[in-house]
Amino acid sequence: MKNVLMMLCVCDAFFAITLARGHTHDETNAVIDAALSRASSYYDDLPEGSPPDDDPPPDTWRGFLGADTNGWTLAGKKAAFDWYLSKLATNDCESLDYFEKLYAAVAVGKCEQFNYTNAVNAMKALALNPKGICRDDAIGLVVKFSNVDDSTTAFVETIMTNSMVYNFYEQGTAGAHYASRLLSFNATNDTQIALRDAGVRMLYRNRLLESGTDAIIDKVFLKYIDGYGSSSNRLEYAINSFSYPKCAEIFGNYFTSVTNQLLSSGQPLPWINFGAGGH
Repeated sequence: MKNVLMMLCVCDAFFAITLARGHTHDETNAVIDAALSRASSYYDDLPEGSPPDDDPPPDTWRGFLGADTNGWTLAGKKAAFDWYLSKLATNDCESLDYFEKLYAAVAVGKCEQFNYTNAVNAMKALALNPKGICRDDAIGLVVKFSNVDDSTTAFVETIMTNSMVYNFYEQGTAGAHYASRLLSFNATNDTQIALRDAGVRMLYRNRLLESGTDAIIDKVFLKYIDGYGSSSNRLEYAINSFSYPKCAEIFGNYFTSVTNQLLSSGQPLPWINFGAGGH
């Protein structure tokens, strides 16, 4: 987290210098507030029929931020948006008013809509902010925009194991999104395989936590752990899921099927030594 915050401070200083050349912070806030306000109400305010040609929908960068006006170029407005994200990531978002929270949600949504990978550091800081907002969405974007590597694995584990700061949904989002990423990850060399396997081991060592109980995580184990499909490890995992009411409600049918399949196999279920200490 320290490295992320340091990078955000550098970016903030860069954007502050850049924007100061032609615009004050108040002007910068105003142009971003205008864009977020318009985007938040655009579809609500549309008259019947198609919008006029000079009023494009906010589903492109130009439609969202607007054309070059009043000394603002599109590049300058994108820099202002980056600055806004960096500030949002370190704010006490719990103290924001209704519209400020609405605009924050719109901003995070635009990062997803535009697949805006430049926002990954701001999204990571927002996700790690104890008083952040839209953290579940920010968590998902960090996993989507980041590489499968030790840093991302540590980020996900931080969230999965910290129930004092993160709620059930945020923790589950971290584990499930990373599991999905690992399932689709095409490791093509030994380094990538090692990084992927480190992610699998992280999910495995946290599998008995509430945040580690998910059908897609079970599928990760099936794909990457030899013999897991017919092991007592899997039976333990399936049965443990029912110790958490929310998990039982969401994944009950899946893990009931797994449990019945294993118990009715008529075959001994070996324990697989996987992870630290074989656990």
